[in-house]
Amino acid sequence: MHETKAVPDWLMQGDPVIRWQTMRDLLGRPENEWQPEREKIPNTGWGAQFLAALRPDGTWPPGRWTDTVWTLLTLIDCGMPADQARVRNSAQRFMESHLTPERASDEKWLMTRMDLCHLGFWLRIGAYFTPSDPGLPPLAATILRAQMPDGGWNCRKRIAPKTCHSSFHTTFNILEGLSVAADAGIISMSDFRRSEARALEFMLEHRMYRSDKTGVIISERFTNLTFPSHWHYTVLRGLDYMRNCPEITDPRLDDPVAMLDSRRNAVGRWPSEKRIPGITLFDMEKPSAESRWNTLRMLRVLTLARGLSK
Repeated sequence: MHETKAVPDWLMQGDPVIRWQTMRDLLGRPENEWQPEREKIPNTGWGAQFLAALRPDGTWPPGRWTDTVWTLLTLIDCGMPADQARVRNSAQRFMESHLTPERASDEKWLMTRMDLCHLGFWLRIGAYFTPSDPGLPPLAATILRAQMPDGGWNCRKRIAPKTCHSSFHTTFNILEGLSVAADAGIISMSDFRRSEARALEFMLEHRMYRSDKTGVIISERFTNLTFPSHWHYTVLRGLDYMRNCPEITDPRLDDPVAMLDSRRNAVGRWPSEKRIPGITLFDMEKPSAESRWNTLRMLRVLTLARGLSK
């Protein structure tokens, strides 16, 4: 039997990044209790380590996965307060250098010169840290118009215009950006929800990782318990996104949820698996060890998908 009740205590022994999300998502604590824990992120633990690597010019060291874009995206996952001055200033410089007013209003340039994934990254970073940026509404509108007939998005459209099947990677890189944009009022929630529902139906038709025609697993990499995943799709990344969507109770998720639940160990924790090749600023968790990140994400998915397994 899994020792589920003891796992939140173990999570609360982790970094403030883990603690504040455990308090909010698993323990049901009110905002006035978890917000002070979140405010610790810039000054201690992982958050402080990310800030220690920030260079005087407001960028992080170039590299895969050390560059500014990847670091800002990871800091959003961590819940770095959007008003943290050094990070907000870095995000503003990033947006000013990438989404100029001329580019924001030039849909042809956006669609032919940039991968859709990066447009999603720009939207997510801008909507989180600099939501008043006037370039964000036209960027979001361009992204919405790029949605494919099957419901998702695919970066390959830029170099292979006849591409007709969406990409799991691109679809979630886009959805994560659109979601933050909708929360910030950059696009209407109703427009976003219509687009999101189409994209999630595409994912549900594939059971999150299988061919919709044969049922065969499309890629074993999708099943890995990896964090951060950067631009790469994983089933857990998709399920963690969907936990706030009505689709989280769809019975077509029973298969992927059970597949990941089977990786839980005897004391109710999930491992960290197969780091994505590349250089990191530092390791938040040891590869192949028990993972607070993956345990937190799986427990909040299970809470909403079917209730905690005992």
